[in-house]
Amino acid sequence: MNRLIGACAACFLLAGFGSALADTNGLAPAGLTAAAPVSQPIAHRVGDAFDYTVRGSMTQAILASDSLGKRINQPGTPTSLDGREHVAIKQISPQGITLHRSGLIVAIVSNQSRKKSGNGWTLVRDDGSIAKDTGDLGGVFLLPLPFLGERSINEGLDLAVGTQWSDKLGTKLYGMTARPTMDFQIMGQHLALGVNVYEIEAVGTAPMKEPIVSNTGEALGYATGTAHISVHGEYDPANHRMISMDVDLVDTLRISGAAHHGGTVDDHQHYIVELDPSSLAASPPQTDNSTVEAPITH
Repeated sequence: MNRLIGACAACFLLAGFGSALADTNGLAPAGLTAAAPVSQPIAHRVGDAFDYTVRGSMTQAILASDSLGKRINQPGTPTSLDGREHVAIKQISPQGITLHRSGLIVAIVSNQSRKKSGNGWTLVRDDGSIAKDTGDLGGVFLLPLPFLGERSINEGLDLAVGTQWSDKLGTKLYGMTARPTMDFQIMGQHLALGVNVYEIEAVGTAPMKEPIVSNTGEALGYATGTAHISVHGEYDPANHRMISMDVDLVDTLRISGAAHHGGTVDDHQHYIVELDPSSLAASPPQTDNSTVEAPITH
């Protein structure tokens, strides 16, 4: 069990929607008001800081055969996680935005938990792609960061309800061999704590390749296939930041390897990332003037 918890925590670190989307066809939900015109964008500055909370779950069911031909029917055991991340802009250059990040995550499997803290450095390009990422705080913690790029949404073009575009998601999740290819659409617009946000939905796919190990520790080979991803998000265009994201991934992968007789793996990953209310209420963003030497050079 400790092996399983440790592996799940590593997946989250290394590799419902908190704020319900407004119904633009009726009255705004409690806590939300009708949208106002979008303010002029505010350029990011060194010292800007953001705090995000992360919640999620992962299950993996295996139906396969071991090296002796014995059938393995392993139901998915849910792994839940709860984490926090502090992000501070430490440098801005033509190559992108250099972020220093620190955080803590707790993974729970079968009522047993494991905590892991970490920190890292990330360079986000203007188009929202991640140029470099170092340290031990990747994976799900990276999800909102690509949207800090000024051209990360629809290549920086004007936005309106109904706008559609296709692009790569800025980062990968556990098991992905390439960034997901997504179709985006702006579904609505509303105010959240006085911040004007667009409601974004996206669907897409990503190629997967995962090493598969049974609960008894037997390596079954690699599982490959295609994952289907859906994203529901709230985006603050004035401050170029994602307010919240609900990300769901499902797949059925085929196992291949020399030591077994094939099988399938069913994965389900679900993550909710939200900007902390204190960060949301700060417009322009809160500041972090602490000094940390950046290992990432432009």
